[in-house]
Amino acid sequence: MKGFYPDDIPVPADLARHYAEAPLAELFANLDEGLFNLRFLKLKKGQEDRHREAVAQVAALKKEVLAAGLIKARGVYRFFRAGSAGDSVGLYGASGEKLAGFAFPRQAEGPRLCLADFVAPAEGGVRDYAALLAVTCGAGVADLAKRERESGSYVRSYLLEALALMLAEAFADVLHYRIRKAWGIAEPDPAVPLLRSKYRGKRYSFGYPVAPDLANQGPLFDLLRPEADAGIKLTDGFMMEPEASVSAIVLHNPKAVYFAV
Repeated sequence: MKGFYPDDIPVPADLARHYAEAPLAELFANLDEGLFNLRFLKLKKGQEDRHREAVAQVAALKKEVLAAGLIKARGVYRFFRAGSAGDSVGLYGASGEKLAGFAFPRQAEGPRLCLADFVAPAEGGVRDYAALLAVTCGAGVADLAKRERESGSYVRSYLLEALALMLAEAFADVLHYRIRKAWGIAEPDPAVPLLRSKYRGKRYSFGYPVAPDLANQGPLFDLLRPEADAGIKLTDGFMMEPEASVSAIVLHNPKAVYFAV
């Protein structure tokens, strides 16, 4: 929809592919502890004893993970020229050649939004941009967790896998901030954790209601090639391995919102 197209378009620093790492201490600082407690520890208000025990277990594992470097944060990102056409977003190379296209669903009711509405039209004469990212904190975690289970340490095994999942989400937040900096639109004094920041634009992961087609992971991986250095692979069903991985398309438009389809 015309009213949701960007009013101004920041130009990224370059259109090159970038490999990225992040220190674990930075990721722990940006971990959503509330969501971790709710999702993995199932902690609710009024469970003080259980809360103290769980927090102690997580703190001990965190110390070990930091000291031994048990988890590695690796990722890739890249900017592309972008343009919308109907309900699709096309990504283009530096010379204007089309590299990939992503189709998105449109709301049947209400404002009838579609992600393509947040990208300037390809035929409008305006050059827009988008970014793709893929990150992981899961390299070797499955084997570590398996060894813990085999030794009878089921809680440690579970917490290790849970931490890897949440650290991958934190890394996605950290890398998204780096992308905003490269775009020249980053907040000068970001909140910690970053997820609490009020920032421009949004990132959207495939497989969620607003972008449900997991097959879009195929062209994302073709363009980012995260297999060799980041160590992220795509299954025949377009799921990422290791499991503790996050991918997304990133838009700069301040009008972009999260919505249900």
